[in-house]
Amino acid sequence: MYGLILCEIITILCLVRFILSPIFLYLQDPKKLRRFPSVGLAGFTNFWAVFYQYRHTRTITIHHAHQKYGDAVRVGPTHVSFANTQAIKDLYGHGSPATKDSFYDAFNSTHLNVSDSRDRAIHSTKRRRFAQTFAQKSVVELENTMQSHLKNMIKYIDQRLTAGTEKTQIIDMKFVNLAILYDSNCAAMFSHNPRFLERDTLVAPAETITGEMYDADLYQGVLQSAYAVVLAGWASSSMEWVKSLTWWHQGWERGGHVRDIVIHILRKRLAEDVERIKNNKSPLNDLISTLLWDKDSNALYLEFGEILSESVNLVGATENTEIALTNTVYFLARYPQVVAKLREELGKALEGIEEDVPPYEAIKDLPYLRACIDESLRLRPSLEAGLPRVIPKEGLSVSGEWLEGGTTASVSTRTVHRNPEIFGESPEDFVPERWLHSNSAKMQRGYLAFTQGGRACIGRNIALFEMQLIIATLFWRYDINVLYPDWELGVKEGLSAHTLPLPVKVSRRV
Repeated sequence: MYGLILCEIITILCLVRFILSPIFLYLQDPKKLRRFPSVGLAGFTNFWAVFYQYRHTRTITIHHAHQKYGDAVRVGPTHVSFANTQAIKDLYGHGSPATKDSFYDAFNSTHLNVSDSRDRAIHSTKRRRFAQTFAQKSVVELENTMQSHLKNMIKYIDQRLTAGTEKTQIIDMKFVNLAILYDSNCAAMFSHNPRFLERDTLVAPAETITGEMYDADLYQGVLQSAYAVVLAGWASSSMEWVKSLTWWHQGWERGGHVRDIVIHILRKRLAEDVERIKNNKSPLNDLISTLLWDKDSNALYLEFGEILSESVNLVGATENTEIALTNTVYFLARYPQVVAKLREELGKALEGIEEDVPPYEAIKDLPYLRACIDESLRLRPSLEAGLPRVIPKEGLSVSGEWLEGGTTASVSTRTVHRNPEIFGESPEDFVPERWLHSNSAKMQRGYLAFTQGGRACIGRNIALFEMQLIIATLFWRYDINVLYPDWELGVKEGLSAHTLPLPVKVSRRV
């Protein structure tokens, strides 16, 4: 009998929590948001976002709503999505009082990192630690490291081209991009090369916090954990409920795999510093050094958990560069007329240079190369979803709409990147030339590939540096084409717009 009563009580509580309470709040309208058109049931419950995120269609559904209803659409009980440059300035611009939404709490571990910290003071402290490390001057100093990995990429591709009887071979460039970026970034961060490309796998040694060893797939860990965590993020007020309802999702376990791979790399890296100091040698000088020593070479004594959190975040962010790179390779492989113009520009810049890998100095300022990358990031940014910001308690005007304190607001990157008033005619087409016109400054104001303002992507310089070198190397040395003219690269949305495999036809240029 008591079991039946308990079931009835639980049923009533669920009815109140998930049905009656949302309806009451919608009718009460404390944030005055009923004036905005709502996408489906989004105005009633955050579980609308969880459902569409689970189907990997949340961002495209919001984009279609903007196309139907206009620049302001309600996408949650207290969340409004915008799609114009004024909203970009109001929410993401320097000096905006809007701060990161509780969405980011879903990504928290034992310690905050530069990406998931919401408090301005904490974020500023963390960002300052990396400021010099990710400055353009410091990034360029990584060229020697990057050059060696580009040579490994050439060796990998050439071996596959000579292994078969046909001059043209099908190669998955997504894997190549993942492997070279994980290899080069781990070398730059931890002075450790996992040799993913050489070993033709993304599996690496992993070590639990208690020292138990096993093997795990780094990319699958990043991918699956992103699919799971973002579900909880879009319903942050019911985060534990979402985690309970999705307990079976492999992403919750796979996220631990990423952490354990980084634990193994990090422990080896720290042990090497200890050994070097014992032998009166200088500590290693890599990107992670900024978490170990200040500018005067004094130890920072950060907890291992904080160093680990920042390291996992940096390794995970590599995937966003891969998405951008893979999409750019896809567009160039699909549009040979664009490649012809790119090679004409490369030919002039590399005249007299016989090395297999072009020097960064020769290509860094090539306008058409940069236009190809910018156009790819416009149509297929790594993060298409609007990054949520919470309105301060005193309220804020966003794109001319007054929002009450505590309201969440965002800008749909996918939608604003397709606005013809910003990017000109045929915004759905891949046209690098649009970035060479006089209105490029106006386009930059609507460009969110690396977001904008004080919370803009701290790794922007290194991402562009890597992409310019890899794209120039690939398309100067090889002919790369999609399998057939109308083939499209698939995408499966987590927080980022994760690309599916990119099989392309590759041959050496004659």
